[in-house]
Amino acid sequence: MSVADLPAVNALATRIHPDYPEDAAVFAERLRLYAAGCRVLEDEQGLVAYVVSHPWRHLEPPPLNALLGALPPQPSTFYIHDLALAPEAQGTGAGADIVALLADHASASGLSSMSLIAVNGSAGFWQRQGFESVDDPLLDAKLRSYGDDARFMARTLGAAGWHPSSKEIGALYERHATAFDRDRGKRLVERAWFERFRQVMPEGADVLDLGCGSGEPVARYLIEAGHRVTGVDSSPTLIGLCRSRFPDETWIAGDMRDVSLPRHFGGIVAWNSFFHLTPDDQRRMFRIFRDHAEPGAALMFTSGPGAGEAIGAYQGEALYHASLATAEYEVLLAAHGFSVVQHVVEDPDCGGLTVWLTRMLPG
Repeated sequence: MSVADLPAVNALATRIHPDYPEDAAVFAERLRLYAAGCRVLEDEQGLVAYVVSHPWRHLEPPPLNALLGALPPQPSTFYIHDLALAPEAQGTGAGADIVALLADHASASGLSSMSLIAVNGSAGFWQRQGFESVDDPLLDAKLRSYGDDARFMARTLGAAGWHPSSKEIGALYERHATAFDRDRGKRLVERAWFERFRQVMPEGADVLDLGCGSGEPVARYLIEAGHRVTGVDSSPTLIGLCRSRFPDETWIAGDMRDVSLPRHFGGIVAWNSFFHLTPDDQRRMFRIFRDHAEPGAALMFTSGPGAGEAIGAYQGEALYHASLATAEYEVLLAAHGFSVVQHVVEDPDCGGLTVWLTRMLPG
């Protein structure tokens, strides 16, 4: 797309989307900000399709007919602002070809998802292109300017591209459960952080421990401090150790990514477990955090110091770690109702761990 194409783009937009009008300045700005995401398709009669897209922040779709001002320095999704095909181009496969081109471009740019707002009865088309609806109350206000039938949809791009060891975390800890229990030991070197965690959450609150391991030393500390603990871990052997050591608590052998409990907690911790998830799975975890947090609850987790994957080793096997960028964690936390209480990158007093301590906002 070039500046010379804009009059034809605006004309096609008016023709295809009469109920979703946008000023010419919106298309001109998108082209200026991200020309690589603005494409046109022409035949002998002229322009028959266009797409406008750009890097953006997940779960923060811009309102209809709004200027962006600038693109985010740390984007987390490739956002398709508008795809329009003239009737003569519909049914030719051109739409699917354009989406495939954008997916390749987004992946090459290092983005792991695409997202959009489907309007005008287009959700079926987007589903055929691999997009799924995202139902989140946080999106309701953002979708309002697009009309009652608007649906926010997303497609994961990077799942197949993550390091193979990302699929082996649960199996690795199960294979080496006895060694892990021995190596983890019973000394709570991170005591200072858990004292802060207890200060943030309501007094005597119940705690959800995601990736609880063998219950030593974190769950023991919390239990002895007077908290009831519900622990989740993918290793049945480690959960068995928890049950034998602390039979009065609740222990669940399962994947933290699938947690859906019929209750809320005053404290949620994912200590040295959350950072074993891929970036895509980490993004999805914030809804799980929110859905299990009481108003005023404390949430504490460990991440990496910056975006990317890091492959360590345990018992001679590759051990997967990953992290989002600091700015994206901040956006996700705020979008799901958490405020940051304290964030320390590579804390020298805690073995170099990067720690997030946050609180669920009341109400």
